[in-house]
Amino acid sequence: MFGKKLIKWILLVANFVAIFFLLITLVGTIISPHIFLAPAYFPLLFPVTIIANFVFVLLWIMTRKWFFLLSLSLMLLSATQISNTFPLHFGNLQTPKVVTPIKLLTYNTKMSGDLVKDTPQKRNNVIRYIIDSNADIICLQEFEVSTNKQYITLDDMMRIFSKYPYKHVEIKARMHSRLLGIATFSKYPIVDRQRIEFNSRFNISISTDINVNGTIIRLFNNHLESNRITESDRAYSVKLKEKFDADNLTDMTLVFSNKLGIAYKLRACQADTIAGLIAKSPNKVIVCGDFNDVPGSYVYTKMKGKLKDAFAETGLGFGWTFKEPFYGFRIDYVLYDQNAFTPVTFQTDKVNYSDHYPVLCQLKINKI
Repeated sequence: MFGKKLIKWILLVANFVAIFFLLITLVGTIISPHIFLAPAYFPLLFPVTIIANFVFVLLWIMTRKWFFLLSLSLMLLSATQISNTFPLHFGNLQTPKVVTPIKLLTYNTKMSGDLVKDTPQKRNNVIRYIIDSNADIICLQEFEVSTNKQYITLDDMMRIFSKYPYKHVEIKARMHSRLLGIATFSKYPIVDRQRIEFNSRFNISISTDINVNGTIIRLFNNHLESNRITESDRAYSVKLKEKFDADNLTDMTLVFSNKLGIAYKLRACQADTIAGLIAKSPNKVIVCGDFNDVPGSYVYTKMKGKLKDAFAETGLGFGWTFKEPFYGFRIDYVLYDQNAFTPVTFQTDKVNYSDHYPVLCQLKINKI
């Protein structure tokens, strides 16, 4: 009898821990990390948190305990965050064949494919993929060129993307011969360009007004603050996997929490800025790019606002776009004004040309 009671109390305590994680995650969607940092870390564990709470709901129902209401009630409050993180859509979207949607590509190119010069002898897989996608509008993050002609140059890029007559390129950082920034290429006329500055060394957003057959679209292309995790930092997780002990866990926790904490605060301010510009836009809005944060985070919630998430509306599963070992997350997005657009297709191409997967989305313009 004592053993059964002990097990019940252990399970109940574990359930309260899972509930606490879920509750703090919800708090983090509302409170900026710039104000209160701690909740910002919890969305990274959101999938595990949801699974744990779901297991406890089943467990308590099977044992006929009312405790299932604890997790169930909080999961119902988290329904939006759950559907954004793990949408369940089966089959293809239906759309009239007469519709010609906008084909949009957003892609963090990892320094334009590590600056490899695209030649018949040596192909730059990132650049070739972008061109072969035949997207109408291309949004690139980590758009990088070099003044050294051994690598890909700005002139090379302009030649390669010659079938895109309208371009919006902004350079954020200059490091010796390397120029790093962000770029939007379009087959449709660009009628206005705005550079959106952040208090950041490398990260930047741009706003581009594009005339699509008489309809002006304001497209926000974003590369929000990176998490500053280097290859040497990632080695900590490998080391921890090989030898799980208190020292390795402490070392990894200190390194990651310090770097993530700085990035969370900066991204929160950047998201606030973009959200304010979205709210003031006189045109139909599409927001895309590398947010460097997961669904359920403050940054995602703030940027999304009343917009729809193309993957959450059409996709299935987690839809991870960042593919480094041990760090699979969905951090690249296409958001759209639900009154102005209807998603037609959405795909995350699992090609290993960058540390991000490219995201392709077709959106139909609604006639209002």
